[in-house]
Amino acid sequence: MATTTRITPNKICKRARRLPKAKCNIDPRIDLLDSALFKDKCVLDIGCNSGNITVALAKKKQPKHIHGVDIDESLIKKAENNVRLVYSLSNPQGDDSEEPFDLTLASHHFPLSMTHMFGFLPMNAPPDFRSTTFPYNVSFKAVDWTKERVEKEKYDTILALSITKWIHIHGGDKGLKSFFKKIHDSLKVGGVFVLEAQEFKTFQRRAKHVDPSLDADEDLQFRPEHYKDYLLNEVGFKSFTDLGIPSNEDKGFSRPVILYTK
Repeated sequence: MATTTRITPNKICKRARRLPKAKCNIDPRIDLLDSALFKDKCVLDIGCNSGNITVALAKKKQPKHIHGVDIDESLIKKAENNVRLVYSLSNPQGDDSEEPFDLTLASHHFPLSMTHMFGFLPMNAPPDFRSTTFPYNVSFKAVDWTKERVEKEKYDTILALSITKWIHIHGGDKGLKSFFKKIHDSLKVGGVFVLEAQEFKTFQRRAKHVDPSLDADEDLQFRPEHYKDYLLNEVGFKSFTDLGIPSNEDKGFSRPVILYTK
């Protein structure tokens, strides 16, 4: 009798570990972004969620420091835990930065069970310790960045991946425009804003979850097609580069990624 093997996500990730270019565990947006945007740079990832991309950039792109922020404290706790997980299961014998990074955090140099058996490796460091190597080059904070007082011209690169919809729904046209201006203020001269904006057609349904009385079509007039003109002519960015749409079958990644340079 023929037998059938059930393919589970864990099995897929294990196979991906043996296939360097397997797509199931690599965020295509990372492939679009030149390493020069991150290497030895100060980076801010706004709306970092559970930090998977932030951790990947910290480990693979060698930033001087990358700081992830998200309004959800539970997600930030997961992000901090993910740093310890990835560090504990990394190859101790050498640099594995050229190996593909599993964004599902299910495939590592050592099996995941090692952390269940022995716990995480200690990451303690003296208060004045400074290092640009992983895991000391990444940090997280639970905060509403739109309301946070920030230091001007602090960052070389700022990421806003798939978060403009939420800022727009919660803050309206004024809130999103203020967000863009704040990013410009926070960037150094020559710094880069990496924007991946959601399509407006997805706003209405989500807006009703936030506020049943909100009519996105009527109440939100600042549309994604207006962003470029506003960022260049009103905010003050000097140029933009359209990197195109990531090559991936996942519709969640089928949005253009655009760079705006201060």
